[in-house]
Amino acid sequence: MPSLLQVSPHLTHEQLIERFKACEDAKECLRWQAVMLKDEGWSARDISAICKRNEDWVRRTVRAYNKHGPKALEDGRSENGRDPVLDEGMCHELAQALLGTAPDGGFWTSRKVSAWIRERTGRPVSERTGWIYMVKSGFTRQLPRPKHPDADQEAQAAFKKGGLRAVFSSSFGSSRTSRSRSGRRTKPGTD
Repeated sequence: MPSLLQVSPHLTHEQLIERFKACEDAKECLRWQAVMLKDEGWSARDISAICKRNEDWVRRTVRAYNKHGPKALEDGRSENGRDPVLDEGMCHELAQALLGTAPDGGFWTSRKVSAWIRERTGRPVSERTGWIYMVKSGFTRQLPRPKHPDADQEAQAAFKKGGLRAVFSSSFGSSRTSRSRSGRRTKPGTD
């Protein structure tokens, strides 16, 4: 029984294969694979088993390709939202500003970055947006290492001077004994 669903000739079969092989997005790659296999004459049931999707998904994917062409298989999520707050030039300007000190002299924070963006663009932005642009610029959260409230300052100073031996000898006295507790004395190994 011939298949009722056929692939429109927007692209040649060789071009479908090239698009499938060149695709970097996994979901988009599956859509190209489904159309490519359908163009080869595979059934929706077999394609659904290969792509790990249901048969209805296969039919919808092929119909979308037939109606809208190759554009229907591409990932359109980048085109369905707002324009970015900062263009490429402003992102570069922000990255340069982040290399210096913050306006108040402290560390850059998402609040300070969102204020910087608000000054430059006139658009109010959330702290989350400030954080996203900090991360895009290659910056991460920078906090000083926490200090334990019960830390022994003398032991820390002794450790910095002479390592663990200095800490143990100053805190517990000498740990060396005059004789081994494990038995007779042995010669050092000669490998």
